[in-house]
Amino acid sequence: MEAVVAQDLSVTYPGGTRALDKVSFAVDEGSITAYLGPNGAGKTTTINVLTTALPPTEGEAWVCGHSVRTEKDAIRRLIGVATQDVIVDPLLSPLGNLRFFAAIFGVPRRERRALIAELLERFDLLPKAQATVMTLSGGQQKRLQLAIALLRRPRVLFLDEPTQGLDPVGKEVLFGYLRQLRDSGVTIFYSSNEMEHLEKVCDRVLFLFRGRLIAEGPMEEFVRRFGGGDIVVLEHEGDLSAEALGTLGRVGKVQSTEPLTLAVEDARAALPAVIGVLTRHGVDVRGVDIRRPSLNDAFLSLVQEGHDGGR
Repeated sequence: MEAVVAQDLSVTYPGGTRALDKVSFAVDEGSITAYLGPNGAGKTTTINVLTTALPPTEGEAWVCGHSVRTEKDAIRRLIGVATQDVIVDPLLSPLGNLRFFAAIFGVPRRERRALIAELLERFDLLPKAQATVMTLSGGQQKRLQLAIALLRRPRVLFLDEPTQGLDPVGKEVLFGYLRQLRDSGVTIFYSSNEMEHLEKVCDRVLFLFRGRLIAEGPMEEFVRRFGGGDIVVLEHEGDLSAEALGTLGRVGKVQSTEPLTLAVEDARAALPAVIGVLTRHGVDVRGVDIRRPSLNDAFLSLVQEGHDGGR
C-alpha cells in the first residue's frame, strides 16, 4: 500500500521561480525513503507541500489517502515533522514542551505520561527534563524536536536534515530508532545529504535536480545503476589540465578532482589507460585506491549528469 503519492506536483513561487516541476512518485507504507538532491533542488518545498504547509501550484499529492489540497486537517493528524530548524519553546523545559505539544496534538491524557517518559529516555533527555530549553546544547534541542515529532505516533514521519547538530552517538541512536519505527509500520520520508547513514537505513531513493525527479529506485539498485562499476581514487602530483580531464572523461566519469576520482566499468581494465593519460600530461601518480561505488558516488554522478544536461 502506498503511504505518500505525488502526481505532477509543481510549485511556482511569486516572481516566477519554478521550485518543483511535475514531480511524481509513490512511497510504500512501512518504508524509509531517501529524498536526495543538491541544495536548492526543491526537497524542502516538497516536504512543505506534503505536510500541508504550502499549497501546490499544480498537480496533487496524497498522504495516507488524503489530499494535500482538500484534507489538510486529516493529514496533520497522521504525520510527524522534524525540520532542520529547531521549533520548540525555549522558555519551557523538555518535559514542559512535550506536555504542551501532547495537549496540542490531542494525545489522550491516559497515554501522555508513559509516552513522554519513553521519548525522554529514548532521546537521552531525562537528565535535562526539567532544564529550560535555552540552556540545552544544539544537539539536545534537535533531539527534543524529534521527540515532539513522534508524540502523535505518526503513520508518516517527514524528516528534513534531522541530524544537523547531532553528534555521532546521537545519529546512531536516531537511525536505530528509525529502523524500529519502520519495522512497526511507520513510513519515513527522509530528506538529507548524509549519504553514509542514508545508505545503511533507507530502502529506496528519490533524486531531485532543479525541481525535477531525475532518478529513483531501490537503494542497492540505485547505487549500482548510478554509482558506476568501480571507483578509482588517485593520489597525484601535478596540475590537472582541462585537456587531461577531457581525455580521462573518455575512459570513465570524473566525479571529483580533489582527490581525483573516476567511476569506471572495470578498474583493472581502465587503470593502465588512466595512468597513461596522466603521465602524458605531466601528472605523477603516487597512489591508487579501488572500491565499490557508494550512495555518495551515485549522488555525485547524478549531479554531474544534471549539470551536463543543462548546458
